[in-house]
Amino acid sequence: MNIQILGCSGGVGGSSGSTCIRLNEHILIDAGSGLGELPLAEMRKIKHVVLTHGHMDHICFLPAFISNLFGHLDGSLKVYALPKTIEVLRTHIFNWQVWPDFEKLPSDNNPIMEFVSIEPWNPFSIGDIQFTPFSVEHTVPTVGYSVQNQDTHFVFAADTKCNDVLLDQLNRLPPIDIFMAECAFPDHATEMAEISGHLTPATLKKTVAALAVQPQHIWVTHLKPAYEEELRYTFAQDPECQHWHVLS
Repeated sequence: MNIQILGCSGGVGGSSGSTCIRLNEHILIDAGSGLGELPLAEMRKIKHVVLTHGHMDHICFLPAFISNLFGHLDGSLKVYALPKTIEVLRTHIFNWQVWPDFEKLPSDNNPIMEFVSIEPWNPFSIGDIQFTPFSVEHTVPTVGYSVQNQDTHFVFAADTKCNDVLLDQLNRLPPIDIFMAECAFPDHATEMAEISGHLTPATLKKTVAALAVQPQHIWVTHLKPAYEEELRYTFAQDPECQHWHVLS
């Protein structure tokens, strides 16, 4: 499985755009500002977008990206999301006020975009890759994804806090090759992290330690730009995290 991190920041102004992961050229997980790293020709190879939730830093480039596909896509772009996320996108984004309704363009019978409703623990496949959504606790309905093919098991935990819900979901999965988890705030901002549904270094370490089988690789993502330098220093100085990869 080819995993390309286009964006991994928890905001704007950091060392990267916001969350967007490309799998095997034609699939995206989330559509944050990191999507803008792709040249137009590469954007037009995308056939599927798999969303974790509807927050702006994860969907902000989706509308403009879809505009680039007219006349260059055979069929519809499939956008996979929870029913509540689909409702939010229809109501607040693709509503003819903020952006055109791409479920009706160029026609009702031939739309450029098609929503596909997903549910936790209901696997679906795109080509040879199987996606298993699992519930995480954020401030809006959110899922992480177990992403598997014959050679790799990649898990993206999305935006989440550390609690029994997250740990139970992760330990229901097969052994993980690559575990990609967020760390938005430093430990001195634990209260803010808890209120906003995010992890700190301490709660991320707790999450990793609670995994029944330790992942081969741990990728840390979604650092808030205001705390990025501090968080990178924290992980670099922590002996428990020396083999972790803080994305940039």
